[in-house]
Amino acid sequence: MDLESDPAVSFKRYHLPKIPLAQPNRHYRPCQSALASAGLGLIAREDVPAKQEIVSCPFDLAVTGPASQATLSSLLDLKDASPNLSCRQWICSYIVLHWVIGKDSESSRHLRHFPYLQLLPPQGDLLTAVYFTQEELECFRGTNLYGACNDRLRDWQTEWAHCREVVSQSKPDWGIQFEWTLYLAASTYLSSRAFPSTVLSDNPQLPNTDSELSSSEPVLLPGVDILNHARAQPVSWITYNDPSGVDEQTFVKRVAIVPHRPISAGQEIFNNYGPKPNSELILGYGFTLPNNPDDTILLKVGGIQGRKWSIGRDAKGVQGLWDEILSAMCGDAEAEDDYEAILDASGALQDMVSTLVENLPAPNAAAGRANVRPQVTRMFEHYVEGKRGFLADCQKEQEAVELARSLGIDLVLEET
Repeated sequence: MDLESDPAVSFKRYHLPKIPLAQPNRHYRPCQSALASAGLGLIAREDVPAKQEIVSCPFDLAVTGPASQATLSSLLDLKDASPNLSCRQWICSYIVLHWVIGKDSESSRHLRHFPYLQLLPPQGDLLTAVYFTQEELECFRGTNLYGACNDRLRDWQTEWAHCREVVSQSKPDWGIQFEWTLYLAASTYLSSRAFPSTVLSDNPQLPNTDSELSSSEPVLLPGVDILNHARAQPVSWITYNDPSGVDEQTFVKRVAIVPHRPISAGQEIFNNYGPKPNSELILGYGFTLPNNPDDTILLKVGGIQGRKWSIGRDAKGVQGLWDEILSAMCGDAEAEDDYEAILDASGALQDMVSTLVENLPAPNAAAGRANVRPQVTRMFEHYVEGKRGFLADCQKEQEAVELARSLGIDLVLEET
């Protein structure tokens, strides 16, 4: 019989008296999460009807940048001389200080999330790209992911050095213990579990555009973030105002996830992280999806202001790139009426995609390597297979054929 772990029991005992964060007919059990690392998931003990609240988090229990800054300012006696740290740095430093100070220290009274952190997977189980060994990362050489991982490690190390300096100036002993491995773990938890701050509102919602995403900040929602990802899983975010029990005028705000479909007893309950290509899943979450419909390729046209274009499956998003190529090749001419120009531009587009595909590692490059973990091999295969499927999606020659036919010209393309 599957039983909840001690950290899961401790977490629920801590939070349930405050708010029904984990409903009685749900429990936390180890689950094989999305084909990669094993972790905890939320399991239905009994049948759950559609549109019933699954799990929620009070606003004041969320781990946010402002709350983390307030706690650290008190712990480090920063007063008015608050350092210029990003929201990410405040949250990650707040998490790290739980491990540095320890729950038995007198200073731990300022730190509220020990039970939550005990619920998270151990560092040794983390499988995001920043936890790949050098040999595992070398499998991805020649891909955008390889550079993105190294960039992320460099950026996080810069953040860590700044945060450690801030801590050391106030508490030298804590600064010594503020190690890179701890900050790396905190950053990974944040990248893999954070929600946008837009969910902490009277009308919670996930950002739909890049501009909306850039205007939000990462927040952690203890308990809610235990739900694993299922692509296209229909869920809603709802805010509740519950009586606090203190008086009739005081209420407690909490945000909850409500699935649209019924869930049978014994089934895992999923959230939907939104459309994520495998590159983003590997870098930020540590798993992949086979034949991921949300996979993308990144193409850059030389001489066109260095702009990069993200192209999705079935050529989603390719029109902007296509227009740029036509414009670059034909200048101010009306290229849409010139089938020869369309053929030339289509060839240029195909060359771009072909070059990217040819530079990819072989699909079996990670297979059989003694020092590459099976989970990493599986992620590598899903990643490379997804990239190779784009060549056929970006075909544009048929437009030239149809245009030529409309002009009375029978254009026949030779197969190569």
